[in-house]
Formats: sequence, C-alpha cells, structure tokens
Amino acid sequence: MPKFSRSIVAYGLAVISAQALADSLTLSDAWVRALPPVQKVTAGYVTVSNTSDSPIVLTGGASPVASKVEIHTTKEVDGYMRMQPVPELRVPAGGEVSLAPGGDHLMLMGLERMPVDGEEVQICLTTKGGDTACTAAQVRRDDKGGHHHH
Repeated sequence: MPKFSRSIVAYGLAVISAQALADSLTLSDAWVRALPPVQKVTAGYVTVSNTSDSPIVLTGGASPVASKVEIHTTKEVDGYMRMQPVPELRVPAGGEVSLAPGGDHLMLMGLERMPVDGEEVQICLTTKGGDTACTAAQVRRDDKGGHHHH
C-alpha cells in the first residue's frame, strides 16, 4: 500500500477511534458545589459510564470556570480525612465510576468567580489518550448537610 494511502487509513482509524470513545464514555448526574464567593476552589461530581469493551483511563479535566480541573480522592491520613490528587482514574470496561462527596471527586481550581446556586457550568473529562467527554453540571449547595473542606 502506498505511504499516502496508509496515512489516510491511519487518519480514518483515529477518527473512528475518537468517535468510538465519545460514544462509549457517558457523563451523567453532574453537579458542582456552590460555595461562598471568596473561595477559589470548589468540587465537582459526576457519574462516568464506560460502555466499551476496554477500560478507559481518566487523567483530569477542564471547565471554562476554572484554570485547572484535577481528579482527587479522599483518604484517611493520621486519623484525619485528607484530599489528594489522583493522576489517573480507571473506568472499567462495561462499568462506571461515581465521583461523589466523600470519595473520588473533581477539584475545580483557580476560579475567577464562584459559580452560583442554580447556574450551569460545563465540565469535561480528559482520557489518557487525550480525548475528552463533556457535560453540563448544575451548581447547587450541598443540601445533604455534608461538609467539604480542602
């Protein structure tokens, strides 16, 4: 096969692969915590579903309201609950991962302004391969009475 034809085939496979990822990675039930306006960080939560036959590895995210979006986890350290960045989060083939209060979650950092209760913001997650999946997240107060400090 001529080199040019191989390039066209490789490009076509890359496009199909990106579309397959977009079709197999679903974000649902997304929300962002509304905090006092002086805060420069807040947390985001979402359920990530993978309908493909292969695991998908998430490496971070993005949002127009934050300069940086990281995946964090909550762990007990010396008797205290601490939040720590997680470089990768694996979504199993045919499974889902819930980013929820008290466990794995998103940290939206470097906010120019705190999103307000009732607003909607976009959250995107990035895979190890550089692909992204986005969804709209409702901004709301934590009405379950939990506390979230970073």
